[in-house]
Amino acid sequence: MSEELENKDDLKKEEEEVIEESSEELEQDERLASRKKKTESRRRQGIISVLLVAGILIVLNVIAVQIFFRWDLTPNKIYTLSDASKNIVNKLDDKMVIKAYFTDNLPAPYNNNRRYLQELLDDYRSASDGKITYEIISPSDQEELEKEAQKYGIQPVQVQTVKNDRAEALKAYMGLVILFGGKQEAIPFIGNTENLEYELTGVINRLTLPELKKIGVLNGEGLPGVDKIGKVNQYLSKFYNVTNVDASKNNPIPADIKTLIVFSPKPPQQNQFSQQQAPPPVVPENLKFAVDQYIMGGGKVIFMLSRVNVSSQQQFQIAQVVSTGLEDLVENYGAKVNNTIITDKECAFIQVPVQQGPIQMYTQIPFPYYPKIVNINRDIPSFANIGQVFLGFTSDIDINTAGTKGVKGTPLLITSPKTGVANEFAIVQASGQMLPDSMFKTKDLVVGAIYEGVFKSFYNGKPVPADTAAGSAPVQTSVKPESPVTKIIVMGNGDFPQDDFRGPDESLLFFANMIDYMSDDAGLSQIRSKDANPKPLDSLEDSTKSIIKYGMLVGPPLLVLLYGMLRWRKKKASKD
Repeated sequence: MSEELENKDDLKKEEEEVIEESSEELEQDERLASRKKKTESRRRQGIISVLLVAGILIVLNVIAVQIFFRWDLTPNKIYTLSDASKNIVNKLDDKMVIKAYFTDNLPAPYNNNRRYLQELLDDYRSASDGKITYEIISPSDQEELEKEAQKYGIQPVQVQTVKNDRAEALKAYMGLVILFGGKQEAIPFIGNTENLEYELTGVINRLTLPELKKIGVLNGEGLPGVDKIGKVNQYLSKFYNVTNVDASKNNPIPADIKTLIVFSPKPPQQNQFSQQQAPPPVVPENLKFAVDQYIMGGGKVIFMLSRVNVSSQQQFQIAQVVSTGLEDLVENYGAKVNNTIITDKECAFIQVPVQQGPIQMYTQIPFPYYPKIVNINRDIPSFANIGQVFLGFTSDIDINTAGTKGVKGTPLLITSPKTGVANEFAIVQASGQMLPDSMFKTKDLVVGAIYEGVFKSFYNGKPVPADTAAGSAPVQTSVKPESPVTKIIVMGNGDFPQDDFRGPDESLLFFANMIDYMSDDAGLSQIRSKDANPKPLDSLEDSTKSIIKYGMLVGPPLLVLLYGMLRWRKKKASKD
């Protein structure tokens, strides 16, 4: 009996174990089935998500084809069409056709130029409300298309490319022509995209306007003319008709001159055996009277005064303040140009010869008599993108005189916090050593300023000066006593835009932007300055530079050492 009971208990236990095992198997099967369902659900959700994303991308691409849009994050908005360009093309009264002849499959960087050009032309087409149409044609190996391109003045160029590990010369076309109103003008070669918008807008402007605005340069009596500003005139001629103005023989300055530029007279060319340079001539009274009456008629003038004359005497150069004949005229308008020679620790570098044995080499040294101006009035949009301006020998301007004349004076260019001043005379040495800090005791001097308001004539109550040369016109009998509201700019140095100064292009852009500002074309400055060099870094004191220098040398090793000590202490604490 006891054995039977034991057998029954064993059977019960076995049945219970089988039931437990079967229930565990069922639970496991249920878990597997649930996991499988979740996996299939995730897979379906993944497929649906991919299809949705693909669908959204397709829709966005379709919309992008119809509506052109670009998000430009560059500081100067290099990839966005400027407002000035939009305004010019928005005023088109007829259809304009742009034909770009650009060879396909060019090597870098020319392939990127083509893509940039196409995006830029898309912008122009969009801004013109469809009045501009364009096509990009690849004329290579198609004789008729090549003849068509060459008919417009677009000639092929040779481009180096590598094919099958061999360097080859490829014939390529990279230019365009703009057709409007029976006129045409080509840009024969687009080697890079720098200032391409400025080039295109300039061509469109010339084709659409019946006449360009006139910019006058007062000429004669030793005054530099248009021929002396050939490089900057390359910028100006795209939008202006820059011409010499002859105000001799009692001729008035034409009223259609939008802005007049007056440079200081230059000294006559010296004989190579001459020991001393003759002083420059002064502007005669009859020319000053013509400028004065032009202002009284509402004209705008940029006075580019260079008062410092430099002459060589034995081993030294002597810088001396001289009269240009214009000082009393501009002081009458509120701009007193001081009898000073400015030096600045923030300055240009010049090349000087250095003899090393039998070999003569050139090295660059700082030259404080050529100030580098980074404190520019960027509140004025025309100068917002100008990073720096290099001046030649310059004098400072007393801006406070403006208030005594009832006009508003606004600083345009200001020197650095370390500025030096020599009164009337200085011995110039290019030694390679920067002048000591004790020579830079002044700061923030104005070397360029804008004056606005109603100006009184310099010749009120004075006899009218006359040119008595043969063939002179009759002398003007009356004097206009005051001007309407107008403006002038006075610069303490007028050499920097001239070809023989050889300064950086950014100084030329500044000069061109001054003309835009005075001619009410501030938008053009924004186009021209888009691709200007990045603004220079803020200058630091020598003590600050030393702190940063030694901090960078000592700081990283100290941080590594500190981190190692913290890890060691933490590890030791965990062991304890």
